[in-house]
Amino acid sequence: MHDAAFAALGMAASYEVCDIDVAGLAAAMAALRAPACIGANITIPHKVAACDHVDALAPEVARLGAANTIVRHRDRLVAHNTDLAALAAELELLPLAGPVVVLGRGGASRAVVAALADRGVERVTVVGRDRWDELPALLPCASLVVNATPVGTGDRALPFDPRLLRGDLAVLDLVYRPSPTGLVAAARATGATARDGSGMLLRQAAASFALWTEREPPLDAMRDALARELGVPIDA
Repeated sequence: MHDAAFAALGMAASYEVCDIDVAGLAAAMAALRAPACIGANITIPHKVAACDHVDALAPEVARLGAANTIVRHRDRLVAHNTDLAALAAELELLPLAGPVVVLGRGGASRAVVAALADRGVERVTVVGRDRWDELPALLPCASLVVNATPVGTGDRALPFDPRLLRGDLAVLDLVYRPSPTGLVAAARATGATARDGSGMLLRQAAASFALWTEREPPLDAMRDALARELGVPIDA
């Protein structure tokens, strides 16, 4: 997406994917201070820890304690979180008629909980993997379940028994590869409204691009690039 955006705007920049372990996080963050860098995205498992390696936190990061975007301003690194606004947009497309169950306790889960709070949802239950045995009791009362874990990435695995799904239980799965995910496909088979993470991915990426470049992101170019990568149209 970002390389497509740079090309569309004629910018001499590139986006590189780096697999960083916990021990290498500090060095990777320090490397972002180089003049050639404009910033980075941060994902699992570093969204919380990255906040300890920057000079300033944007308001949404101070609120959440988690970042997904780092922007270099001269010799300073500033942490931002574009997940929150992207999630807010996704939630507008889903019915919220009652309690919500959120799977996972990481940085993405924090953004989900905050976005739900901003929507005025009062009954939110956050369930870590150590408590997933409680889902058979929790899901029958829920109107929406959000998977904020990597379960299902690349293999269509489901985080819980698909027999717990039903037509009036909406699903938001933040996993985007494969698209649709196993959870989304199973939910749609019941007639439920279900979205995977591709729309959120596009929205947070566009917001990150705007922060790095201070330019309007070429959304069509980014959407087309993501659709080619995932092999499906992007509904966002």
